[in-house]
Amino acid sequence: MPEDSVMVKAALIAWILAVPLWFVTKFFVVIAHEGGHALVGLALLNRVRRIIFDRDGGGGTEFVSPPAWPFVILVAFAGYAGPSLFGLLASALLLHGKPEMVLWASMAFLFLMMFTVRGWVGWIVIPLLMVGLYQLATKASAEMSTLGAYVWTWFLLIGAVQRMLVYLSTKNYLVAGTDTVRLQKASLVPSEIWSLILLLATGAALVWGGSMLLRMPT
Repeated sequence: MPEDSVMVKAALIAWILAVPLWFVTKFFVVIAHEGGHALVGLALLNRVRRIIFDRDGGGGTEFVSPPAWPFVILVAFAGYAGPSLFGLLASALLLHGKPEMVLWASMAFLFLMMFTVRGWVGWIVIPLLMVGLYQLATKASAEMSTLGAYVWTWFLLIGAVQRMLVYLSTKNYLVAGTDTVRLQKASLVPSEIWSLILLLATGAALVWGGSMLLRMPT
């Protein structure tokens, strides 16, 4: 299959999943969102108490001890930036010719998340995603497995931007308890400004990650 054809097909499939099918796939993007909170929190030596997901496609990550200032800013920022972060890491792996590592590393992270997940939504969505990635990694042909890794990576990058666009269009930045409101309380920078910063950050990650994906060999 020609290289350009692989990339265009992967990007198109990912866009369909992340935008027209957002009402379904938002549940997978929020996994990366809460994973971003958890990963940065753990890096700052904050132990995760639990991760929850709700039926509306939202979620929350609770730590044993709340992150201290200014680390709370990094932890809060890492939520909406989480899918972009994982997308960039996956892009870097693909740049080095390791599509199988993208799938297995994703499954490993999801497996570890399951130890802190509470609630039936997470217990359904995360195993469902793990099964899909496992099928791609072990049952699909090498060509389909590689395509799947590209689609998953594009989906994370595009889904991060889509999530911020939905967040802004529904004015969730005005809702108490959201990440940008927490950022406002921690920094005194308005929630609306943090929302725009996150939109720019996820957009920049899409451009950066997309440029890596479009120039790499398949």
